[in-house]
Amino acid sequence: MQNTTKTIDCHCHIQDEKYKNNFCKFAEELKQKCLFVIVSGANKKWNREAIELSKKYPKLIYSTIGIHPIDATKMTENDFEDELKFIQNNKKNIVGIGEIGLDYHWEKDKKIQELQKRRFEQLLCLAIKIKKPVVIHSWDAEEDAINILKKYNLKNTIKHCFSGKRVEMQKAISLGYYISFSTNVLFSKQLRKLAKNCPIENMLIETDAPYMDPNHTGKNMPWNTYLSIKKIAEFKKLSPEFLLNKIIENAKKIFF
Repeated sequence: MQNTTKTIDCHCHIQDEKYKNNFCKFAEELKQKCLFVIVSGANKKWNREAIELSKKYPKLIYSTIGIHPIDATKMTENDFEDELKFIQNNKKNIVGIGEIGLDYHWEKDKKIQELQKRRFEQLLCLAIKIKKPVVIHSWDAEEDAINILKKYNLKNTIKHCFSGKRVEMQKAISLGYYISFSTNVLFSKQLRKLAKNCPIENMLIETDAPYMDPNHTGKNMPWNTYLSIKKIAEFKKLSPEFLLNKIIENAKKIFF
């Protein structure tokens, strides 16, 4: 990536332990290579750390906070309600609620899946109440997630790290949702086909760092989104700069 090109990362977890060692040096590189990044919470600890980072690095790091579906079902009712209050009380410190949603990949128990749905809906109600975009995790649960989302008519809905079928993507796009492609687009033929067929008006880019590392080191970097931009631009027959600028425009429209 050229030094003059600053990319963005719409979803990363750089509050993860893998970045704790010499974070100041990492943040300097982040500043050089990224216009801004959005750090996503998923549990009580990560939510607080995401907000701390956004306060420490204003206009570079922004945060969304939420409760991952697997984490949500492990919480007591009181703990879950307390976290909903925490999200509401920090609405001025965040740009969205996420990640939230459904996960049938890791959770096969139908009763627990039903609990995931109920708590997902509670989080969607909160998003409406505090007027924030939602960042959706829906691994192997695209149909149920879309059916629930349709009931709430949330305008700014992001399908994070999308890996569903083309028909599911088209349905999400028809509802006005945004499809966020991770750096796994660099090593997945299925995702490259999806990205090729996704209108740029509905596209976002992310790493899901530290996951989805294209170099397979186990520690992805937010600026690796530019590798995805170049790859997607190549098969869309667009310049990387044009595609990146359009995605930046999309992200600003949603979050800011």
